[in-house]
Amino acid sequence: MLPETIKYSLFDYMSVKTMRYVKNIPVKKATGLVKDVYDQVQKDFFINGTITSQSKVPELMAGMWCAGREILLVTDKEERTVKEAIGGTLSYLNDCPYCADMFVSLVHGGGKKDAASKILFESEDAIKDETLRKKLVWVRDATLVNKDGVLNLPFTQEQMPEVLGTLLMSNYITRYSHVVMDGSPVDPPFGLQKIKDSMLKLFGRELHVTTHQILEPGTSLNFLPKAPLPDDIYWAAPNPRIAEAVSRWAAVIDKEIDKTVSPEIRSHVEQSLKQWDCARMPISRYWLEKETVGLKGKDSAQARLALVMAKASYHFDETLMDDVLSYGAQEEDIIRILSWASFTGARRLTELTANTLGLDNGVTVTK
Repeated sequence: MLPETIKYSLFDYMSVKTMRYVKNIPVKKATGLVKDVYDQVQKDFFINGTITSQSKVPELMAGMWCAGREILLVTDKEERTVKEAIGGTLSYLNDCPYCADMFVSLVHGGGKKDAASKILFESEDAIKDETLRKKLVWVRDATLVNKDGVLNLPFTQEQMPEVLGTLLMSNYITRYSHVVMDGSPVDPPFGLQKIKDSMLKLFGRELHVTTHQILEPGTSLNFLPKAPLPDDIYWAAPNPRIAEAVSRWAAVIDKEIDKTVSPEIRSHVEQSLKQWDCARMPISRYWLEKETVGLKGKDSAQARLALVMAKASYHFDETLMDDVLSYGAQEEDIIRILSWASFTGARRLTELTANTLGLDNGVTVTK
């Protein structure tokens, strides 16, 4: 095991190695809310690029950390390592190598080494632990909008706010990080996955202390003010802590996006998502051209980036970002657009899954 100071310096360095479009505020230069969040991240988890890449919009970073901590890291009705395994599966579905390596390392750190290796090789069907295997297959079915698979629920009713929160959080992280992190900092020679598996096991060993510590629930909630729970996030209501975290996060995303995107374009994108059945989008950009017809200039550039991020982040390419940047977008604008679009897409998929299950505020499942 590496000494603590060396370990965290290494993680900090590796976490920004592939960062693009934005730059983080260094830990040593952080003040105010940024410093407060960094301090808790270092205490409860570890500094990583997904979190620090949002540091120039402090409230957005605080919202993401608050939701991520209270949903993923606090073991409540579902085991933390299971939730991190869910994140690993979704990382491959959404084509986020950075996220995949982070989550697989955490699953190794949590002691589920067979599952971690199978996730790395995208072979969840071969996981020996039958309960975990069924849970990851369910998550895959939910993300691929397989209604029959979604109804074959391997979780208890009490676990559902936590599970759906994990679906929301992981789909958000993988969308957002797919863009701001240009691949994984852990690239073995010739792309040999067996070498990568060994490397991620080593990272997992260093993360073992982090993955096994017991976190006090709710300590991140004070970073942001209370906010009402949006109607479409009704599935979180039975777990007050998760409802509090997500409602705060949703409110700050609403506030920040209004600083960058016009109400008309925001409405245009959000209305499109309300009509989306969450099916995988075709490689052809015909659908995108159709959904942005009549838009021009800055409005068109922002809408195109947001729609791809929300519906098909795995189809992102640099031309989408170049168009937005050509109209003078600053780092803060990029963070806001990516965060809003990623959250809105993940939010729609989570709502659709909850609706398919027939959930209500009492989390009743009707099959």
